[in-house]
Amino acid sequence: MDIKLVVFDMDDTLFLERSYVESGFRAVNSLLENAYGRSSFFEEFWRLFQTGRRGDIFNVARDFEGKGLSPELIKECIAVYREHIPNIELLSDSVEFIDFCRGAVRTALITDGPRVSQRAKILSLGLEGVMDTIVVTDEHDANWHKPEPKAFLSLEEEFGVSGEQCVYIGDNPHKDFVSPLRLGWKAIRVRRMGGLHEFHDYDGANMVVVPDLGKRTITELNL
Repeated sequence: MDIKLVVFDMDDTLFLERSYVESGFRAVNSLLENAYGRSSFFEEFWRLFQTGRRGDIFNVARDFEGKGLSPELIKECIAVYREHIPNIELLSDSVEFIDFCRGAVRTALITDGPRVSQRAKILSLGLEGVMDTIVVTDEHDANWHKPEPKAFLSLEEEFGVSGEQCVYIGDNPHKDFVSPLRLGWKAIRVRRMGGLHEFHDYDGANMVVVPDLGKRTITELNL
């Protein structure tokens, strides 16, 4: 049966998430330097990120003088990180593939993460103008968050399609493909160099694994 709907993940699928992280760290660093006169934290934030630290970088970081951040500053840093307008852009292969899809099938986006952050990314990447539908799961209840199926089912209903007519393109083997594969969707895993899940394996039926989207078409991917 012909593919009628192509649905994309966003982070590390259409752009490199580490570029958002860097942008956020620079925004927080500017806050600390301009408002509080603190020594630069960016290098420390980035060092911790490169070592694999996640979730508590603002809590454990120390500046050049060995000083950490107060609980009040940590809260402010998190807010700035999530709310800043990021300096990010779509990867060139993503642009090419989206352009192809727009002329052949309907397109949508499903993305997890804090709603404010995800909407800021969507705005910076210019995705509102190129996707037929955008689903930010954090704008709904927990049943919409991946790997739960609600977001995928909502798109089947919206576009009047069945699972075998749909493709999901993502990067995270821990949650991106669980529901779409169970619903009978095809799947493409983008395994990007520098992606946060580059070295994580997943053996999924009906899945094509590619290092990037490039100039491939849906037909060339044998879906």
